[in-house]
Amino acid sequence: MFQGFYTLGSAMISENRNLNVISNNMSNAATTGYKSDTYIASTFREEVLYRSGNITPNKRTAIGTTAMIQATNDRVTSYEQGGLEPTDMPLDVAISGEGFFQVQREDDDIVYTRNGSFITDDEGYLAVPNIGRVLGANGPIRVDTDNLVIDTDGTVRGEETETVYGVIELVDFTDYYEALIKGDNGTFTAQDEAEEREPNAQLVQGMLERSNTSMVEEMTAMMSAQRSLQAAAQLLKMYDQLDGRTVTLGSVT
Repeated sequence: MFQGFYTLGSAMISENRNLNVISNNMSNAATTGYKSDTYIASTFREEVLYRSGNITPNKRTAIGTTAMIQATNDRVTSYEQGGLEPTDMPLDVAISGEGFFQVQREDDDIVYTRNGSFITDDEGYLAVPNIGRVLGANGPIRVDTDNLVIDTDGTVRGEETETVYGVIELVDFTDYYEALIKGDNGTFTAQDEAEEREPNAQLVQGMLERSNTSMVEEMTAMMSAQRSLQAAAQLLKMYDQLDGRTVTLGSVT
C-alpha cells in the first residue's frame, strides 16, 4: 500500500519538474540562438517481482522489476542548429556551422552564446544586449560607426572607409556535454578542463539564428506531462481513500 504513495508522489514531483523544463523552452522560443532542454527521469530502488506457481507455490519465478521511486536524472541540452532568419540589419550576425561567440561580461567572466543580435554600447564596443562585449582576436572590438561589414571569417570593417576594427573570434569544443554549463539568456560557461577545437563555421551578416525549440513538440510534451500528473494525483487520492478505509475497518474490528 505505502509503495503506491512513494511511486505516485515521486511521479508527481518528476512531472512538475518536467513541466518546468518545457515551460522554460516555450518561454525562450523567440530567444535568438537558444538551445532547448529535455528532461530525463530515472528510477531507483528497483525490486524484483516474482510469480508463485499453483502446483508448487513455494517455487517462485522472477518475472521482472519495478521501481519504488521516480527521480530526476539529468536535463539534456540540444545543440542542434536553429533556422537562420534574415533581418537585413548590419549588426545581426548568425553562425552557420559549429561554434560560439565569446562575450565578456562586466565582471570580466567569459560566456559563450549563439546570439548574434549585436549592438554598439555607450563606449562604442560591439556587444550583445544584457550580456556583454563581443571578443575578437585581440579583445573587445571597438567601432566608430554602425555602418559595418562583417565578413564570413569574422572581419569587422567599415562599409565606407574599409577600416578594419577587429576579427570576431569563434570558439568550439570537442564535447559540449562535458565542456559547457548552461546559464541564463542562452549563454554557456566552460568547465576549466574544457577541450577546445577549431570552429567549423562561417558568419552570415544580416541574419539571426532562431531558437531550436519546436513549439509543436513542446506543446505535445506539455499535454502528456499534464495528463501524467493528473493521473498520478487521482490515483494518489484513491490510495489515500483506501488507506482511510483500511484504518476505519481496522478500528471497527
